Amino acid sequence: MTFMGSQGQDFDYSQRAQWLRAVVLGGMEGLVLTTLLMMDAEKVAQRTGADKNKAMLITWSVGLIAGAMRMAIIELVSVYTQVDTIAFQAERDMKVGRGGQQTWVIPSATEVAMASSLAYLLWGAAPLVAGVFVKDVHVRFSIAMIATSLSMVVLGMIGAALGKAPIPRSCARVLVGGLIAVSVMWGKIKILGFILLKI
Repeated sequence: MTFMGSQGQDFDYSQRAQWLRAVVLGGMEGLVLTTLLMMDAEKVAQRTGADKNKAMLITWSVGLIAGAMRMAIIELVSVYTQVDTIAFQAERDMKVGRGGQQTWVIPSATEVAMASSLAYLLWGAAPLVAGVFVKDVHVRFSIAMIATSLSMVVLGMIGAALGKAPIPRSCARVLVGGLIAVSVMWGKIKILGFILLKI
């Protein structure tokens, strides 16, 4: 078996795939959900009469921490499932005499979980930092969306650079996928709000 982080004379960038995937996933999740949390903060402030900036800071802080923990747990469960599958498949291969015919890359569940969680925290802060001090809700959300879009492009560039992959393709994939995710989540919120008003 080849373990994550082992390195020969020519570095195999595919060994970075697991934690790099976690970084991109965590970063995108942080950007998408923090942007949507900024919208929810407005609703919380309107219903409770609380200060909008305070409501947004509290909502964002709780959401960001909870989201980072959620990403870590998801990655731990997911990677350990993969590790178990690989380990038991290796045992089966040994029993039937196929040991050594296949090289397995064993990811570190802890490293992947930490990478995803930290990426969520870091990238999730971008929309808030960009728009937290803007009082007008429409201007604030526009600034947050611009910051989110630029952050997605940067995230794509970092992912491509670390994985030695084509930068334009990576940037386009992260940006388009992220904006679609924001649109879908925003649409879901609007649809649920409309349905609940009719009930």
